[in-house]
Amino acid sequence: MRTIVGTLGVAVLTAGLVTTAPAASAATATGPLLAYPGVSADRVEGLDAVDTATGRQWRIADGAPYDASWSPDGGRIAWISYGGDDLGRAHVAAADGSQRRDLDPDGDSRSLAWGPDGTLAWFHRPDWAPADCTTDDRLVRPDLVLEAPDGTRRTAGTVAPTAGDLTFSPDGATVAWRERGADVCAASPAQLVVADVATGRQQVVAGAQDTAGLSFSSDSSTVVLTRPTPEGGDLVLVDVASRAARQVVTPGAGEGFAAALPGGESVAVVRTTPTERRLVVVDRAGAVVRDLADPPEFVEQVLASGDGVSVVVAGRSLPSADGAFQDTQVWRQPLDGSAATLLSSTGRAGTFEAAVTARVSNAPVVERRERGLRQ
Repeated sequence: MRTIVGTLGVAVLTAGLVTTAPAASAATATGPLLAYPGVSADRVEGLDAVDTATGRQWRIADGAPYDASWSPDGGRIAWISYGGDDLGRAHVAAADGSQRRDLDPDGDSRSLAWGPDGTLAWFHRPDWAPADCTTDDRLVRPDLVLEAPDGTRRTAGTVAPTAGDLTFSPDGATVAWRERGADVCAASPAQLVVADVATGRQQVVAGAQDTAGLSFSSDSSTVVLTRPTPEGGDLVLVDVASRAARQVVTPGAGEGFAAALPGGESVAVVRTTPTERRLVVVDRAGAVVRDLADPPEFVEQVLASGDGVSVVVAGRSLPSADGAFQDTQVWRQPLDGSAATLLSSTGRAGTFEAAVTARVSNAPVVERRERGLRQ
């Protein structure tokens, strides 16, 4: 069985050296910041971060993080965590984990995203308690809450209780998310919903059912998705203005894990053919523009990096004979096809959801404690 190290992971910085020491000050990072769910050497879960240019790493918070999102300037981060009561709590903190506050101490919060103007959006159900499928609690519709930079809040309608993957367009005019029906106990096929931020008007996009991934083109005109097929998958491109979806069929090849790239005309995808599986850049017609690398055996996420010249790729090997999973590894892959850099080998396997800053940002300077790579 092929291992992940040796595919994308060629040049290694300081992967796995996450410190638990508090930040001492702030300094300008040399690359975009990546936040991801990680595990420490003693198997404590938490929200970890890494400067993608230097490999400098630190822990933002302990816990089981999901759905992290950076503020536009990279100085703050928001995320969802879950406790034993299965209620989601939304948190905001400085990039180093200090100045932490809860957005909604009561109720249940699910999925969040930061807009380019500093508006933070999330789904919230007040006084909602997870229940078995014999009560009506499962049907409670969360509010779409928008908090402006000055702290004022408004509600822009409600969403299905199965809603997730909330994402802002780069121009801040549109939000999109995925819903799986009105009943959490009888989830339906996934649908893409696109909404105007100003009016709250929502529309389900026909032709975008059962898709995966969700990223906007840099000009905010297109939502990029993929749909699984027997051949591996196809790109699905949604025109934001018309709310129309177009499936890009590439005979003899399947696409998955798409990420819209700067410029709006190309997409990074994992492409599978009968003879090989590669991380490539394709145009909107599905034609390969550039071959990049051999992807991980089991890809968990591909993200466009805020530097405009690389993507972040996360993945791991498939389970071994005893059923054990390798921790998720994270690479920075240059778009020119040069060697990838291993950023971390301590990502949480199975439910890996990373977030990258929109551009080069301030990263905390932390005391480093040397630690060997985990096996």
